[in-house]
Amino acid sequence: MVTMPAQKDFDSDLAVGRNGETIGEICNKFYAAAPSCTTEQRMRVLRLIENLCLGAAAVGYRTESMHGAGSPQAQRIMIQRQGNIEGKKALAKAIAGIKE
Repeated sequence: MVTMPAQKDFDSDLAVGRNGETIGEICNKFYAAAPSCTTEQRMRVLRLIENLCLGAAAVGYRTESMHGAGSPQAQRIMIQRQGNIEGKKALAKAIAGIKE
């Protein structure tokens, strides 16, 4: 994700492909995923993850280094039970500016 093209690349209309494809068309072609998710939405989520993990919003310590109690599987079970994953997905979409 740190080497993902910039928004300027996705918006570019400069023809560079063998068949006259633009930079934007090529970027959108190779970053496409499921039809229910646009390339821009996918990019926004990846940039959000990048900023949370590597950027100014990143936490200083990883969760594993802070508590050290219990097995990773037990942690996964508790996260599934109490994590409100669907709520977290909605918040991530709101932060990334993804409208459904």
